[in-house]
Amino acid sequence: MQPAMLTMNGITFTYPHAPEPLFENVDVAFPVGWTAVLGDNGIGKSTLMAIARGNALPDAGTVAPDPRRMIIGYCPQDTAVAPDNLEDFAVDWSPEAIAIRDDLGVADDWPYRYAQLSGGQQKRLQIACAMAMRPDALILDEPTNHVDAEAREHIIAAMRRYRGIGVAVSHDVKLIDATCVRCVMFERRHVSSRNMTVVTTLRGGYSEASQQVALRDGADTARADALQREAGRLAAVKAQRFAKVQQVESRKQHGERIDRRDHDARNRRQLAKMTGLDRGVTRAYSQLDGRLAAVKRQTEEISSPAKRYEGTIWMDIKPAHCREIVRLEPSLIRFGETAGDDEPMPSLCHAIQTGNRIRISLPENGDTATGLMIPAISIGPRDHVAVTGPNGAGKSSLVAALLAHAVDVPRLTIAQNTTDEDRNDAMNRLFALPAETRAQVLNAYARLDANPDRLLASGRPSPGELRKLLLCLALPSGPQLIVLDEPTNHLDLTSKKALARMLAEYPGALIVVSHDEWFLDLAGFGQETVAR
Repeated sequence: MQPAMLTMNGITFTYPHAPEPLFENVDVAFPVGWTAVLGDNGIGKSTLMAIARGNALPDAGTVAPDPRRMIIGYCPQDTAVAPDNLEDFAVDWSPEAIAIRDDLGVADDWPYRYAQLSGGQQKRLQIACAMAMRPDALILDEPTNHVDAEAREHIIAAMRRYRGIGVAVSHDVKLIDATCVRCVMFERRHVSSRNMTVVTTLRGGYSEASQQVALRDGADTARADALQREAGRLAAVKAQRFAKVQQVESRKQHGERIDRRDHDARNRRQLAKMTGLDRGVTRAYSQLDGRLAAVKRQTEEISSPAKRYEGTIWMDIKPAHCREIVRLEPSLIRFGETAGDDEPMPSLCHAIQTGNRIRISLPENGDTATGLMIPAISIGPRDHVAVTGPNGAGKSSLVAALLAHAVDVPRLTIAQNTTDEDRNDAMNRLFALPAETRAQVLNAYARLDANPDRLLASGRPSPGELRKLLLCLALPSGPQLIVLDEPTNHLDLTSKKALARMLAEYPGALIVVSHDEWFLDLAGFGQETVAR
């Protein structure tokens, strides 16, 4: 019988040798239907999902039902990881499998040529294989990485068909709003004089949940302001009463100076002693200390968003001293070994360059593309160029050709997918840097909305954190050409904004491959020409 809910209670997890837990005492439930899991890169979303799947053990806490007694489908972030049941899915022609193929637009031959598929096609096939397991719970980690707009609609259709416990770890606002009825938000918040990870469940998709967060933060800010005003008022009253206490003490110490013939002053002193006015002033003063301490305690208990780093990333980079960084003549780029040089190739994609955009279209006849026709392409030392087009149209093939014909200048290339080897190499390079240079790299890393302390403590950057680190590690060498293939894969929304600001200010030649129009517009690719 399919479970109605996956429950996690009191979950705490700490990386080996880390000074503090990644998260602690997390309570969250995933009922039937789709739940989005959101949060900054590296905050612990994928780790919590690994615990939910039984692939990681927490320091404390329980998961019910036991993951070992459930069928849990999982789609990882990395499209290079072929599904374990790929061969089984290739020969599964049950009505359920056919419906999954139709929803996701999976072609019959895809399972047999996984390595030759585009990133977006691999992602759809990964999701199809996970759904074909007929799982009790289905966890999709960044399901729309690599995919174009049409593929996103296919994924949304497939998710809506699924009737079990669904969890989508994603930063895709459109996907979340279209499929999810609740959001589990990981947030770094300042509570009781320290930053900690707080996990909150909110109703609705991203748009509704983010409105709730904004209202909560507004209320917390208003309450904090009110408490600060009250603390100021009490401090002023305390100062006044302190002056009165000093007057009382002065009278006690210098009472002998009262003239024996000043009967009024002597009577006032005697009255104060008889009625306890001296004690009243002192008691009122001491009570203010308690009230001030209570206000300060309430202020510290208020949760507020942890501080984010903002500002321009340091970048002592000068453009190359040449007329062109890259030049390609009009030509045909063949895909793989689909045809010999003398064989006709009727199913071709076509590229058009307009201003700072190179747009690629699929063959008009709808057949599988066998090559890409390109016009003359010229990229100058200060030009920023975006390459766009649907999955399978040849964007990566075009980028490979551009790199093959680029002049010999310092360059940085970050591919769609990163590996464990990339991660280990990046951390080794970081620790090998001189102290001053390492500090500059970590400062730039922080400006991309990442946590340097967490990176150094864990030594295991998430895919999103790794992309930021690879970019920052290259900055000291002054790259005059940067090529980024789907740079927003794995990045949270705040990080996308920070990266867009950084790229817009980059003074060298830049080539970005992306389906994310919102990001491209923010990074300055919305204009028809690059003003430099």
